[in-house]
Amino acid sequence: MEKGAALADFDRSRGEFVDAMGACPDEALSYLKAGDIYAIGGFFPHANWVLKHYSRVLDRLASGGTGFRTSDPPGEHEAANRRALAGLQPDERSAELVELDALHKQVLATAALIPAEHWESKVDVFYGDAADAFPTSPDDVLGWLRDHYREHVPQCADLLAEWRSGRAATG
Repeated sequence: MEKGAALADFDRSRGEFVDAMGACPDEALSYLKAGDIYAIGGFFPHANWVLKHYSRVLDRLASGGTGFRTSDPPGEHEAANRRALAGLQPDERSAELVELDALHKQVLATAALIPAEHWESKVDVFYGDAADAFPTSPDDVLGWLRDHYREHVPQCADLLAEWRSGRAATG
């Protein structure tokens, strides 16, 4: 996707995600459907970790280097998963949204520095402990982040409907 269009769509996808999360009442933020790995409010810490991870990838791509292996701080992903499972308390929502906004802006700022002629240039990236590299461009990273935001929009709506249905059944 052309760089300007990719950045604009990244912003739109964030707005869709934030709107979906904004529809959740405070008392639903800790709702966890049996068998799920994210409570409704857990989408915030999960999205924030994904933004952190791919911001690091984008930073490396922006530096113009050759192939590399991703590295996240030890335990960071596991901590984010625990928070996603637990959901949020109402007083935690605003801090998560502030963090999401800051991380989103950081990705945009890094992406803005990448010359248009390198936007779709792929570099071999080894994700985690993978034995094989996955050729990755800045456009790929922004595409994954857009898709990630949008993946959780219907999930949030579905979980919210289930939460409301459960409250109506017990109310």
